Amino acid sequence: MKPYLVAVFAVSVGLLSTPCALADDSDYDYDFFGQWRFVYSHAQDFPLNAAGEASGLRWYLDQRLDVGTRQSLGDLLSVTAELRIFYGQAAGDFDHIASEFRTDTRETWRGWDLDRFDVRQLWLSWNSPWFQLRIGQMYSNWGLGMLANDGRPDPDRFGFRDQGDISERLLLATRPLAMLSGWPSKIILALGGGLVYRDENCNLRDGDLGAEVIGSLFYRDEGIDVGMYVAGRLQEDDAGTSLTATAIDIFARIDAGQGYQGLLLAAELAILTGSTDRVIQAERPGGVDISAFGAVLRAGWHFGFLDLLPVLEIGYASGDPDPHDGTVTAFSFDPDYKVGLVLFDTVMRGITAMSAAESADPERVGLPLPGTDMLASKGSLSGTIYINPTVRIKPLEQMTLLAGFLYAWSSAPFAQSYQTFKNGGVATNPYGLVNPGRDLGCELDLGVDWKQPIFGDVDLAGGFQVGWFFPGSAFDYPDGSRPGIISRFIGRLALEW
Repeated sequence: MKPYLVAVFAVSVGLLSTPCALADDSDYDYDFFGQWRFVYSHAQDFPLNAAGEASGLRWYLDQRLDVGTRQSLGDLLSVTAELRIFYGQAAGDFDHIASEFRTDTRETWRGWDLDRFDVRQLWLSWNSPWFQLRIGQMYSNWGLGMLANDGRPDPDRFGFRDQGDISERLLLATRPLAMLSGWPSKIILALGGGLVYRDENCNLRDGDLGAEVIGSLFYRDEGIDVGMYVAGRLQEDDAGTSLTATAIDIFARIDAGQGYQGLLLAAELAILTGSTDRVIQAERPGGVDISAFGAVLRAGWHFGFLDLLPVLEIGYASGDPDPHDGTVTAFSFDPDYKVGLVLFDTVMRGITAMSAAESADPERVGLPLPGTDMLASKGSLSGTIYINPTVRIKPLEQMTLLAGFLYAWSSAPFAQSYQTFKNGGVATNPYGLVNPGRDLGCELDLGVDWKQPIFGDVDLAGGFQVGWFFPGSAFDYPDGSRPGIISRFIGRLALEW
């Protein structure tokens, strides 16, 4: 283990194990939590380009060990700490496609490598009658997680979250109208700022420096949550590029909650504006503007019978129909916002990675333009319209069954970068078909999950999910045929406490 990791580990273990010295036993309360999780994935090979190349990543086994604690040191002060001891691939195939442009490539078995040790959370909270002050390294999450997602598990969705957005922050929250009666007294104003530790656009440990300022105004009561979140970022990448962006995100939710009967209605919409020189267009050698939009709407009903929960979700992420107008309009959801099991997390992840590899190949394009590293989706949903009905049911207290159907369309002409370049800028799909349809296809997903108490607060959790993707006209070959059905299986086994 590297020396600086030894130091961080020692300090973190100290916070995890010896906080009793900071408070009398009568004022001290604590909770330990964690998860040791193994995830197995197997997916069929599918063609990534016109030559029929495949990634070769048919199966892999990931493992992750997280441990943490929440401790109250009296009525005012509390501390939260969480460590990730192991994380990564423990066995399986490798995937080297566009490795220089991706953080999600699989080139080694890193699942037991202590260099992957990471501090996930380490923050203090001061809770006064009038305000709450938080300082340290903490998760970043807002609304449904479409834009800012902490990566925590969501049992009502397919796929397994991995990363989570983390920031070094100073955050102050208060009730500005607390002196009034009724609902205005529950309005919360939160202001803060700091540095981004890690998300899909920035990694402090890799040399990126992303400063952020955030503010939110929201109302929260039993079954109701509504508010607005504004975040500004000024970022200098390790590669020498920069990003200036502002996000405005509005969120609302009415939710009876698990175990209760009633309406589930939730919506989130986000607008991104700014500029960056990560992407260079011939018409804009100094960089491009950013103007993108995304939205999600969910509607469902909690039934008392077997905790039945049918939900209809509709989502939209703007695409970029004109790559030469000096403005990037493609919106990407947070990678931990999972929609389905196969299309985005497997098919589009591989196809966009191949697009980046071909667009950077000097034998094809000479010197690749800046922005090639932005082509790989890394599993994010981008430039898409989708409908995703799901049904959750709990026939037994320990068992959860989940079924889902996904239908998706490209929100802009479906195009692969290199093939479009070859055809003079006319939208061309990965297989060389000019002006393909926007129908990405449909997907059927099924899953079962089981949680078995072992002793105390320790549970053994396991389950599997399987999905079948049926490609639409966007994936047609020039001869009119298209790839066949693509399936994926994932299984999970975990100790949770």
